[in-house]
Amino acid sequence: MFLVQLIRLVRRARAHKAFGVLVVGLLITIAVMGNAICFYVFDGEQDPTITFGDALWYSIVSITTIGYGDLSASTAGARIGMTVFIIIIGLTAFSIFFGLLIDWFTEMAFRGERGMANIHATGHTIIVHFPSEARVEQLITEIQSDRDREGSSEIVIVSDRLDRLPFRRPDVFFVRGSTLSAATYERAKIRDASKVIVLATSYDDASSDAVVASASSVIDAIKPELHIVAECMNVEHRKLFAAANCDAIVTGLHITGNLLVQEAQDPGISQTFDLITSNLGGDTLYSTQLDDVEGLPGYGDLVKRLMDGDLNVLAVARGRETFTRFTDLAPEAGDRLVYLADHRWSPEEIRG
Repeated sequence: MFLVQLIRLVRRARAHKAFGVLVVGLLITIAVMGNAICFYVFDGEQDPTITFGDALWYSIVSITTIGYGDLSASTAGARIGMTVFIIIIGLTAFSIFFGLLIDWFTEMAFRGERGMANIHATGHTIIVHFPSEARVEQLITEIQSDRDREGSSEIVIVSDRLDRLPFRRPDVFFVRGSTLSAATYERAKIRDASKVIVLATSYDDASSDAVVASASSVIDAIKPELHIVAECMNVEHRKLFAAANCDAIVTGLHITGNLLVQEAQDPGISQTFDLITSNLGGDTLYSTQLDDVEGLPGYGDLVKRLMDGDLNVLAVARGRETFTRFTDLAPEAGDRLVYLADHRWSPEEIRG
């Protein structure tokens, strides 16, 4: 009868973790205190030098099965206490404890792999959607290779079309859930993220742009100041993304088409483009926002000075406008310099 009740107790403890911890903690406390009292009362009569602290030490060493041998039960009462409280109750409780611990770690690993666990990250990058393994792995490599990246190297992938990630990489986590649900992004710690990249759902999905724009709108509603970069499949859908408050829209197929034509006309452009858009080696593209332009010369003079420091300005981005000619262009607060260099320059370095 006792064994049946014990089995039922173990099943209930595994089903309800809080109840299991409470039961195990209570049993271990009873075992330690019960054995300590028996040892102190019975063996303490034989040896007055034994203190209750000694009895507690003896119980803890016994229940953990370490057994230093510095203390041992010598009287019948202490030995009976050892049998009941340590061997029967204590070791049973310890077995249940380790069973619960293994269950907890197993469940935590399972939930993490399946994207059901909450993410603990800060300053991370969130990648929304998983159009292909090669595409996402390329983005992860580029993000984590940025020598001057702002924020951590942690990446959280959000998708509702995966059961688990097809790869294992350091600092890459997975959240499974609807990309149109605010609750999904809360689990991905959207409020602590530094930036978000919203990819196409699939490169053969005609409704991809609508879903990407909707996901961007949900993210913007949660944290408006977060920098959102969205992938657009059809250049004619730009207005749809603008309405979703995307900070940047990348029309991948359109850019690829332009690059193919330019490379055919002027060989060498594509290999240069590959170099300056990658974080894996050599000079690359960076941008720096200038909030304080007081005292700065015109861009014509500024660009010449910066070139002496191996910073090659390619463009000035001002809102939705982009300028590539600088002769008569005056700096305005909020301008963002786009340049080619070996590291990201701070506004103070540019002013200096």
